[in-house]
Amino acid sequence: MKGSRRQVRGIGRSAVWELRVHAGRSPVTGKPKYVSRTVYGTAAEADEALAKLVEEAGTVDHVGPAETFGSFLDRWLPKATILKELSPTTVREHKRTVEKIIKPALGSVDLRKLDAGMLNDLCVSLRTRERPLSTSSVRRVHGVISAALAQTVKEDKLANHPADRATPPSVRQAPKVAPSPEDVQAMIASADQNDPDMAAFIALAAVTGARRGELCGLRWGDVDFDRATLTIERSVVVVSGRWVTKGTKTHAGRVLALDPFGEEVLRRQRARHEDRAVDLGVELTDDTPVLSYNLERPISPDTVTHYVRRIATKAGVDTHLHGLRYFAATQMIGGVHDVRTVAGWGTGMPQPR
Repeated sequence: MKGSRRQVRGIGRSAVWELRVHAGRSPVTGKPKYVSRTVYGTAAEADEALAKLVEEAGTVDHVGPAETFGSFLDRWLPKATILKELSPTTVREHKRTVEKIIKPALGSVDLRKLDAGMLNDLCVSLRTRERPLSTSSVRRVHGVISAALAQTVKEDKLANHPADRATPPSVRQAPKVAPSPEDVQAMIASADQNDPDMAAFIALAAVTGARRGELCGLRWGDVDFDRATLTIERSVVVVSGRWVTKGTKTHAGRVLALDPFGEEVLRRQRARHEDRAVDLGVELTDDTPVLSYNLERPISPDTVTHYVRRIATKAGVDTHLHGLRYFAATQMIGGVHDVRTVAGWGTGMPQPR
């Protein structure tokens, strides 16, 4: 397979070249098909780009029917959901990103004509529009595009994909600051005044470092008071108003040893549920959620996220739900404070032993 290059304008590294490669004949009209590309740089750089284009034209179907990027995305996401075992939350966010952002901007573009410049333009537009997206959100958009285009290479639709050559915005990680034991104590005490179930959630999050969906997915059968252990083997998520139970993020269960504080938190929650079961006329079982108002359905993960943010503000603490996970990690790694010093939960909470 042969190709040609033609200098359009400029000299040296500012030169503009038009590359052209024969890519077979159309199965419909029988007419020859060509792949064209414009590149910038020296003659040597143009030759290098031409060689890559010749290779691409020999491995990619340029003569078959064209497909838009939007059409490919519609086919890609359902298959990726199954083959990559994407979580319901990830699927929901991918669908929202595809329908609200990617398809309106690039959905009508011929998949074979999509290039890095178009992707960079999209990133710039998302950062400079009237209500700009955050840097991390733009990178998530780029991540979805990159994952989809990676599949085009596997299906021999493209020899390489332009997302690899695009430049998404860089993210500067803000330093993580964990709340102090006194901060967590203040949040638990504040929550206990009007919602003891949420106070139990905050305490368990601080003690175990478990994710919100994992804590919401706890059942009483996961608690072993005799061995003072807590088993985490599932997570819950709400998708389009529907409750979905799934495995943990790492697809592996784990057993956590409970310290006296964590054990006391769960014993108090159990006693509260036993009283509530009598009032509701139901029976507690191993499948009853540990964090539940009606003893049937667990508290929503989104509900606990919003509540923790509100209770932190009320208690004068600058943190959020993930801060509780980071708090637990710092206690385990640094050992600066024993988590049992998070004491004084309400008027009846025992002092740490």
